[in-house]
Amino acid sequence: MREHVTDYVFYRRRYVLGYSLLIATILTVLIVAFIFVPGELRQGEIDSSIKSASLSLKSIAPAMVVDLPYHVLQRLSINILGVSTMSIKLPSLILALLTAVGFFFLVKLWFHSNVAIFASMLASTTTQFIFLSQDGTPAIIYSFLAVWLLLSATMVTRQKIFATFWKVIVCVITATLLYVPLGIYLVVAVLTTMVFHPHIRYIVKRLPAFKVVLATVLGLIVISPVIYAAIVDTNVAKQLLGIPTGAIDLRHNAAVLIETMIGFASATDSYILRPFFSLGAFLLIIVGAYKIMTQKHTARSYIILAWGLLLFPLILLDPSHIQAYFVIASMYMTLGIATLIADWYKLFPRNPYARVLGLVPLSIVVLGIMISGIMRYMNNYQYNPDVLAYYSKDLTLLRNELDTLKNGSKATLIASPEEQPFYAMLAKYDSRVTIGAKDADGSVSTIVTRQAH
Repeated sequence: MREHVTDYVFYRRRYVLGYSLLIATILTVLIVAFIFVPGELRQGEIDSSIKSASLSLKSIAPAMVVDLPYHVLQRLSINILGVSTMSIKLPSLILALLTAVGFFFLVKLWFHSNVAIFASMLASTTTQFIFLSQDGTPAIIYSFLAVWLLLSATMVTRQKIFATFWKVIVCVITATLLYVPLGIYLVVAVLTTMVFHPHIRYIVKRLPAFKVVLATVLGLIVISPVIYAAIVDTNVAKQLLGIPTGAIDLRHNAAVLIETMIGFASATDSYILRPFFSLGAFLLIIVGAYKIMTQKHTARSYIILAWGLLLFPLILLDPSHIQAYFVIASMYMTLGIATLIADWYKLFPRNPYARVLGLVPLSIVVLGIMISGIMRYMNNYQYNPDVLAYYSKDLTLLRNELDTLKNGSKATLIASPEEQPFYAMLAKYDSRVTIGAKDADGSVSTIVTRQAH
């Protein structure tokens, strides 16, 4: 009897193998980045932890509403685990894991399972995603909210069961995005799609009027702190809108953006690796960007194009916002992968063997891009002195020193004025350390930071 391609166990189990490899890849990358590389703190993470620890219901300054959801998570992590490198970075790790999961299901809804596997593995092994997953700052929350808003909005249009649940999720995420810088532009992109795309506009028109009014009222209540803070402090409004407060040099900003995206031969002199994507991933992004321009009729094209066009001028004004483009670039990369698979299938529409064998070179390409992204991240954050100069291991060394104290013993920490807010936060959660001068009787160990020394 003649054998068919479907008779092979490898073919029948291809998705199980693919899902298993995807899960193993994401977990391995996150664990390695979280625990080992770089395993230290930069100043931005220290500032974020100080802001999180200073949250109080008694008095919330207007500036505290910026990235408030992330700081609440970080404050909860610090309350449970104390002040440590792990507790500061843990919220980012959790949000990164949820971002990877949401991205997979989003791509699976928009494309096919094979595209979702390839795209998720590529996106989760880019240096940008690995960096965001271990960076104890609110940078990851924008990507997390963006992915889950797109996913929940897609579920509203396609899911009849639990439709109300997904509508509630859309409202919650939409309100939460307004606490995040540049979040309003994704909301505007989604609203624009609701107005101009025929199918989405038809679905929205069928929604009961009282539910829309109720959602609007609840949304205004949730974002009332943001509205109040923006009115009281105009800098908060500028920060949320992404408007720079200092001088603007467009020529310099354009040069920075070019180096960030295509500076493959330039050396990295920042805590963020440049370029953001490897050459292989960048070529896939170019293919996807071209493809999305030729598929303007789809709802996903409406959202991605509108979102990207709204963000680009703001990123040109302030290149530090380039991380907000991660999800858009990942979608372009996904379209590039989908295009390669679709074009190969068009060459062999009725030959299952050729269709399967066509995935072999694509798998090699994806594997090469993945390995290069992981190795580039690990090598730079382990051995590049220009990158590691932005990181400090002082907190880990201090905690190790405190662990050597006998039970009941305490240590006095001498820190510089710039470092004192952070170490005062540590003293608040760890009774073994105090900030100040050495006691007169000399019974307390004294630790001096390098900067204070």
